[in-house]
Amino acid sequence: MLRAAAALAAVLLLAAAPGPAAARRRARADAGGRPGSRGAVVLTGERVPVRWTDGDTFRIEAGRLAGRSARLAGVNALETFGPVHRLGGMGPAELLALARATAPLAAARVWSCEAGGASDRYGRLLVSCPEAAEALVLAGHAMVFALGARADGRLLAAQRAAQAARAGMWARGAPPLVPTSVHSADEAGLGPQGAYLRVVDTRTGAAEVRPHARIYAPCEEVCLGDGPERACLTYVPYERWYRNRPACLR
Repeated sequence: MLRAAAALAAVLLLAAAPGPAAARRRARADAGGRPGSRGAVVLTGERVPVRWTDGDTFRIEAGRLAGRSARLAGVNALETFGPVHRLGGMGPAELLALARATAPLAAARVWSCEAGGASDRYGRLLVSCPEAAEALVLAGHAMVFALGARADGRLLAAQRAAQAARAGMWARGAPPLVPTSVHSADEAGLGPQGAYLRVVDTRTGAAEVRPHARIYAPCEEVCLGDGPERACLTYVPYERWYRNRPACLR
């Protein structure tokens, strides 16, 4: 009961935060014009200032781990580099606005987090911030993301509640399968696993890696499902997310 009340309080706090346009202005103004929103977390017992760069990643700006980027375990937020998502009847522009509003929402409260020392493939410190993860999922600003492990039952319950309420990214449909990462077979540096799609099952939270041999053109949509169960991710090579950006990102 106490956990449910805490989660509800967190969601009410997030709901009271600025709307997407104001959130984007705040994000640009924070950190001297750098992208992201300033906040703080209690990380393994130490309160530290952080800069949320999106809804599931923050950069630690002081303390023992200053300079490290940290990634919330168990959840995945939408991409902020461009209008690349489509979920049910919700289009890329709407989802980009939602994605860019998520960092200010995460920064609106001081969360308690634990760092176990593990890192992801990009070198980001993996951290457990249970209340932050639950609140963001319940608000429809993040989805459950379990890679190589079973998803947290509380997060799945929060996601089912968000989908039933048509909150956030689920406003016009809750596709059962959502692509969250797309790689083309002609990319350099893919390693021995080759090209793959990462697909999240929104019913179980499981993040599955699907190898393939397809070559995608920049700005090509990769889709799963049909109608309200359709979910797409536009392919853009990582090196073009911020430089030499293709037309679909402008």
